[in-house]
Amino acid sequence: MLATVPATAGFGVAELQLDIDDAEHERRHATGLGVATGYGFGGLDVLMALPHGLPVPLTSLSDQQRAYVRGAPAGICTVADGQVVRYVVRPCQVRLATVRAASASQLAWDAAGKFTEFCARRVIITRSPSINYPEKLLEFGVYGIGVSLQHPDGQLETLVEPRPWRTKHTPEAWWFAETAYGQFLDQQSSPYAPTLSPAP
Repeated sequence: MLATVPATAGFGVAELQLDIDDAEHERRHATGLGVATGYGFGGLDVLMALPHGLPVPLTSLSDQQRAYVRGAPAGICTVADGQVVRYVVRPCQVRLATVRAASASQLAWDAAGKFTEFCARRVIITRSPSINYPEKLLEFGVYGIGVSLQHPDGQLETLVEPRPWRTKHTPEAWWFAETAYGQFLDQQSSPYAPTLSPAP
């Protein structure tokens, strides 16, 4: 399913477009697991070192890794017969971060730049760019940041296409997806949660 959520604190005011992994979302709901950051960011380092769905001997893990998997919340992994099996996977893909601003300014560029390592980026502006400074739009384009102009009737005109994003398999990227998923879960528990649309 597709969802739009606000970015978490520390990233400024932005909207994130998520592609929720329906199977993982349902699995987590069934096990009572929400956001899988475990005991902090280091837990994702441990999980990324384990293959998904395959048993790994505990003797092959470091002391820190064994301590984590033995104390991990239900739904993340199981430990039995001297082996650990990881079940948890990234709950969503963050497709696009959208920042809204009056103009294609340095502040808008900086705000979108916070998402450089995590997803595609776009700035929606409400004031037409100055024809005297076309290099500003070029700068956005060089760094892969899309720019769209929102007209008074709400219609969006794409001035610069955002650069397509290739998912990075890093603990940082997984952590970012988990924080975005946490925002999604918060919306679901709200009486004003938006209607979700199925992925095409």
